[in-house]
Formats: sequence, C-alpha cells, structure tokens
Amino acid sequence: MLLLVLAATASGQDTGVFDYRPATVVVYNENHPDSKEVAEYYAKARSIPATNLVALKCPTTETITRDQFFREIDLPLRAVFTERRWWEIGSVPKEGNIAIKASKRIIVTVRGVPLRISEKPPGRDPRTGQEVPPEPLKVNAASVDSELACLGVLDHVTSGPLNNPFFRNPKPFAQNALAPIFLTGRIDGPDKATALRLIDDAIAVEQEGGLYGRAYIDFALKNESGYRQGEEWLQKCAAGLERNGFPTIVDSLPTTFPKNYPMTGAAIYLGWYTEHVDGPFLNPGFRFTKGAIACHIHSFSASTLSNPVGYWTAPLLLRGAAFAPGNVWEPYLSMCPWLDIMMERMLAGWTVAEAAWNATPVLSWMTTMVGDPLYRPFAVYPEADRKREADYRALRLAMLRWGKPEDRRELFQNLSDAAQRLESGTIYEFMGLHAQAGKAKAAREATPWLTKAAAAYRTPADQLRIALARADVLRRDGDRQAAIKVLRDAAEQFGKLPESEAARALLKQLRELP
Repeated sequence: MLLLVLAATASGQDTGVFDYRPATVVVYNENHPDSKEVAEYYAKARSIPATNLVALKCPTTETITRDQFFREIDLPLRAVFTERRWWEIGSVPKEGNIAIKASKRIIVTVRGVPLRISEKPPGRDPRTGQEVPPEPLKVNAASVDSELACLGVLDHVTSGPLNNPFFRNPKPFAQNALAPIFLTGRIDGPDKATALRLIDDAIAVEQEGGLYGRAYIDFALKNESGYRQGEEWLQKCAAGLERNGFPTIVDSLPTTFPKNYPMTGAAIYLGWYTEHVDGPFLNPGFRFTKGAIACHIHSFSASTLSNPVGYWTAPLLLRGAAFAPGNVWEPYLSMCPWLDIMMERMLAGWTVAEAAWNATPVLSWMTTMVGDPLYRPFAVYPEADRKREADYRALRLAMLRWGKPEDRRELFQNLSDAAQRLESGTIYEFMGLHAQAGKAKAAREATPWLTKAAAAYRTPADQLRIALARADVLRRDGDRQAAIKVLRDAAEQFGKLPESEAARALLKQLRELP
C-alpha cells in the first residue's frame, strides 16, 4: 500500500499557523531508568503540556521484534490517541482506516524507547524448513520512529517502505492536510547527559540568534551507478551553504577528512561513506559548535545510539552535534534523507523535523532523526545580540545582497571592508573559498585572500587549515608539486600541533597519486 492519496483525502487537518508545542507528544519508557526524567525535562524546557507525555512499558533493548513493537508500542500509543481524543479515525476508499483529523502532529521518543525493529521472516520453505529471506524492498525491519511517523495509517501492511506524501512538499508541515502522518524526532544518545544536551543546545542556539559557524563537506568521489546521487546531494549542499554565507570547506579526495584535520568552528558536517566514525572525530578533544547539524551517509550509521565509538550517529552526538539523522538498517541511498533538500528547508527557517522528513521519500523504513524536532537552527530571531558572531552575520547579509555572479565585484569590496574592520580571518577565509567558484585555475584568485586569512587568524589550528586550503586549490589546479611544498612547509611549521597529522596524511596522499 502506498501513501499517495492521503494528502487529498485527509482534509480535516488545520492548515493555519501552527504552534507545535501543544501539538507535540513525548513518549517515554517506564522500564528505563533515564526515560521519564528526559521526557519531563524536554516537556518543561519546550513548554509542552504535561498531559502530552505518554508512558509505555516496553523492552529497554535498542532492538525489538516486530511483534514487540506492535504489542508494546504501536497498539498502546494508538489507544492513547483515541482515549485522549487526539485524533479522529475515518475510513478512506483504498486506504482503509486512517486518522482524518489530529490535534497532535509531532511524536518525540526519548532515551529508553527502543530504536529499531528487527526483521520478521515471511515464513519457512516447506521443503527445507529454513526461513525464507524477504525480497529487498519487502522487508519489515524498520526504525521505531519511522513507523511512528505513519501511526495514523491504521491498516497498512508492513512489508516495505510507504511513500511519504510530505516529501519535497514546498509548504511547512502544518500547512498540509496530512493528518495520518506525524513528524518524529528522538532525544537520545550514548548517555543521559548527551540526550539532555540536545535539548539545551537547541534552545540556547535559538535564544542566541541561530546557528553560525563553518560547514565541512566530505565527498567520497563515488560517482559510479547507484552512488552518484549522494555526491550530487553534497555538491548542492556545498553550493547552497556558500550562497548563505557559510565558509564551506570541501574535502574532494576519495578518503574522508584526515585524522586531526583542524575542523574548528564546525556548525555543519555532511559526508560519506565509511562504516565507522573516523577522521577528525577520532580526536577525543574535537567538539562541534553548539547546535551543530551533522550527518554521515551510511547504511548503518545509526544501528546503535548506545555505543560511543560505533558507526556514526552516536559518536557525532557525543562530540557535540545537536541534530543527526541516521539509518538503523540498510535503507538504500535513494530512500535516505536527501541532504540538499534537508539543508535548503532548514536554511529557510523550518524545524529540523520538518526539514528532515520533507527530505525523506519514504516512511515505515530505516531512518531516525536524532535531536530536538522543534529546533529551528536558522530562523530569524530579532531579539538576538547582533554583536555576536558579527563576521558570520556579515557574510550571510553580504551573500543575501550581493551573492549573484553579476554582483561579484560589490561582494568582494564589501566583504574586504568588513574583514578589515572586524579583523576577521573568517571573512577572508570565506573570500578565498568563494573566489574559487567556477574558476578553472583558481589559485591565483584564492591565494591572496587565504594569505590574509592566515595573517588575521590568531590560533595555529586555523592558520594550518588555511595552509591546507592553499595546497588543495593548487592540487586542483594541477600544480601538484606546489601543493606538496605547501603541505611540507605546513607539516614542519605546525609540527607540534596534533592537527599537523592531517598535513602529513594529505602530503602522503598527494605523493601517492598517479
């Protein structure tokens, strides 16, 4: 069954301006020692009514069976929605029983609620007695949160993904007639402290005026059939973030950013495609900037949230990310969140839950969205202190006003004035990165600005990153020997820094290139 007609049939949902707080349901597990505390903390922090909390009694393991999910999560939660009159059920031709009206629109699971549902085999071969494996797109394994996203579709048979009617919809969730569908989010992590920090950081960033910092995009050069789509997402993300004034540092080598790469001020990290966390995130001292968005595309990136070193989502959260979507089982690339759409929606001021589910083609599948679903990292907050992050604000305003190619001269003149006034290495770095756009031979355009950035920065790690950027643009220009010299000099100059390991790793890669 496909959720293709629900937007047309579920017309009872209010499409006016929507306050998500009273419409948010917080689900916790009475059997887990941390779960109720996290749920109550979140509800109080976000001014969610206490009557919107739902206590379930379910296993404390991350993985549960399909029968356990149905018996201990799905049925009890539907019963609560009915008893508390949070929805109205009706019958729709070809779709069966669905929620045609719903006063609650977001379901938040918290630490202690199981993460994923294991596969229930379709049966046994009568000849051999062995379990018959499911067809690739007929599996019933899923993330708990993706199943709850279609809680209002009461009669759906779980044997593969359901089309998401909210996918790529240009309107925010509350403006759509999608009563059977819920936005879901998960407040979770390797420990209780991490789960609580997700809440605190999201609210703090909103109060401080939004998320600012650098973006780091890690390509894998996986351009063969079946993978090209992921590279395209990252390319669009890099271009879109730069258009919005983010200094966007791109790793265009097949490997990930090397270990101890000087990834300072990381507000956004998007990359792929290794199974377990590596690169700068192996450095125990690495921390994202508060409120950061992070995602590493991999089939099993969120297989566990309890292991602080396993896969990707949990380690990214432990290192300070505030929102990190991931996959609990194999989703297939095209059914992961489309990162370019997700970032575009976030930058437009949507909540992270709206943005991430708008970017995800299917429900009843493998994705979980970890972080406060009500978090708006890029909304406009008029009460914010305008002196905070003045250089990042200047970049965003400048790109808004002079970001078109025909305004390039005015852009660079105004950014240069701002960089001098603020003594900002950040602005100079952005200019050095932006100067490369569309240039076949970019080093001549970029190097003067990168040189100014290195002079303006006061911390050695930032100065080293500028040296790595200079080497990278020379490499892409085809001047490998000049790039090798810059890296060799940087490895020597910054040799006492742990981050110099990145310069040596890149130097080794360049020397080994054919």
